[in-house]
Amino acid sequence: MGPGTLERIVDVARRAGALTRDLQASGPRIARKADHSPVTDADTASERLILAELARLDPSIPVVSEEAGVPPEDVRRAWIRFWLVDPLDGTKEFIQGLPDYTVNIALIERGEPVMGVVGAPAQDVVYYAAKGEGSWRQTGAASPVRIYARPPAPGTPLRIVESRSHPSPELETFLAGLPVAERLAVGSSIKFCRLAEGRADLYPRFGPVMEWDVAAGDCVFRNSSATGVPFHSPLRYGGPDLRIPGFVVGFRPPPPAVVWFTGLSGAGKTTIARVVRDRLLERGSPVELLDGDEIRAVFPTTGFSREQRDSHIRRVGDTAARLERHAVTSLVSLVSPYRASRDFVRGLCRQFVEVYVSTPLDECERRDTKGLYRQARAGEMSQLTGVDDPYEPPADPELTIDTRTMSPEEAADLIVSHLARARQPKEGPG
Repeated sequence: MGPGTLERIVDVARRAGALTRDLQASGPRIARKADHSPVTDADTASERLILAELARLDPSIPVVSEEAGVPPEDVRRAWIRFWLVDPLDGTKEFIQGLPDYTVNIALIERGEPVMGVVGAPAQDVVYYAAKGEGSWRQTGAASPVRIYARPPAPGTPLRIVESRSHPSPELETFLAGLPVAERLAVGSSIKFCRLAEGRADLYPRFGPVMEWDVAAGDCVFRNSSATGVPFHSPLRYGGPDLRIPGFVVGFRPPPPAVVWFTGLSGAGKTTIARVVRDRLLERGSPVELLDGDEIRAVFPTTGFSREQRDSHIRRVGDTAARLERHAVTSLVSLVSPYRASRDFVRGLCRQFVEVYVSTPLDECERRDTKGLYRQARAGEMSQLTGVDDPYEPPADPELTIDTRTMSPEEAADLIVSHLARARQPKEGPG
């Protein structure tokens, strides 16, 4: 998109918002869609304006909007980018005369929202963001103000922002396992903006939601980082039916754990562990990465016989368990070829998550990132696991990952989601 595009989209959202505000004041006309959900003349008027302006901006970019219908998946699959529009999010609140409804316009590229505008007409506020350009709030004609999310300090009770119109037993169960300082009931995509401006820490949503409901707000949240590196979000766009089953967005440090990555050399253990580390740091979780090569440098006299490897793994496991008892999540990336050694470490830990990076030998050898397989095949080294030393796969790992079919980012999301579901145990070893 060319320069000035974001400013034009902000203007479109403001104009569409002014229409909805006027129609709310005069009393909206209400109809029912096929699924019995309400739709008003404000929804359709806002959509007409937005679609016309997006067509003027660049008619080559497809648009998916709530009231206009969804093109077939086989058509959408070919799209690299498209607009995702909710002309009036929070219709129930709008009908009730409440102020927390929004106009939402997002630009999606390869499943990611790279531009997002959330207009809150009743409050005369617009939130907007673009990838690499930060997140901003503009009130009326005042100058825009950059906004920042603020991950809570470890151990701090969380401020929860939740749906005003969609309570659920699942939400209550989820929150029962968290230290909660405050619960804010808010309508529409403003919930994402509360995260982005540092007024809330976590937004859990249990139950389906459509992509157009969340894309623009998600973009505002992602780009509200003070470091310039976008925050991670679990949400992706352009799915088969544009339906999202539920999500947890924001900062919820999981309870401390020992995450033990095991697998052959070159399987991708450390690459995944580094992404997991970054994900946890974004959530305010204390974390340490204990990488096999770095640990070997600390204990340079440790050999590679079975007995020496077993002793080494137990020593690293004891270190990781001690960190866990001090509320630090340890990410341990070691070949750790022997099942008994790993099981011994499991017994030391309160929360032990064994991640078997199951990438097979032929693929690891093809990568040969450290040249170890070449040396082993040439007889220049011995005792390389998988070549002349056995590897004992886990019998029942918590997670199994094959990097031939899963990217490091996808694997990290799976691991962090697993950790997020865990509760802090009341008691444990040590």
